[in-house]
Amino acid sequence: MAAPRRRRVDTSGWPTKELILLEASRLFAVRGYLGTSTRDIAAAVGIQQPSMYSHFSSKQAIAEELLRRDLTAGNAALERVAADGGGAPVELYRYLHWEVAHDLATPFDLRSLYLGPLLDQSEFAEGRRLLKRYDALMRSIVERGVAAGDFVEIDPQFAKRLIDGVILEAIRTGALDNRVDDDEPDLTASFVLRALLAKPSRVPSVRTAARTLGAPS
Repeated sequence: MAAPRRRRVDTSGWPTKELILLEASRLFAVRGYLGTSTRDIAAAVGIQQPSMYSHFSSKQAIAEELLRRDLTAGNAALERVAADGGGAPVELYRYLHWEVAHDLATPFDLRSLYLGPLLDQSEFAEGRRLLKRYDALMRSIVERGVAAGDFVEIDPQFAKRLIDGVILEAIRTGALDNRVDDDEPDLTASFVLRALLAKPSRVPSVRTAARTLGAPS
């Protein structure tokens, strides 16, 4: 599986729309969604505020696009690993490896999407719908793993919360530290598996099977 690239990227030549998303994500992370204005975002991009409206109708539309991109990508990866099969442990390893690599590699600062109250805002119903789909897909992997005897007996919702905590830490780390450890996706996925597997000694064989299938795409 491919190692994550560094978060620092050359944005020269980026379309204005992408620069708006980038700068908005950074401002949302530092000032919060409610504490950021469209004037702030335009100034960070280096454009006039009216010019921004030719790309996004509002601050909400910018945040919605960031949510839609991230959650749609995550749900697609979960659906892909489930379709490929291999058993719940392999599916979980492949997804977590992909997710952590994604979080460490993206130039967008995702902290405000999940570490703040953004999704509690009433206008983000679509984001909550996509997150609900993610919850169901992740819970399904754990449920199938428990039912097959691959995972220890554990409440699937509790296990999903623990997995979410690991993913949120990857998001926080990716935003705050540009020194990306190329082994971090594997270390993270292996750590979670070791905690859930009924036989933790299976981690190497699960890793081998997951790498044979490759990253979900």
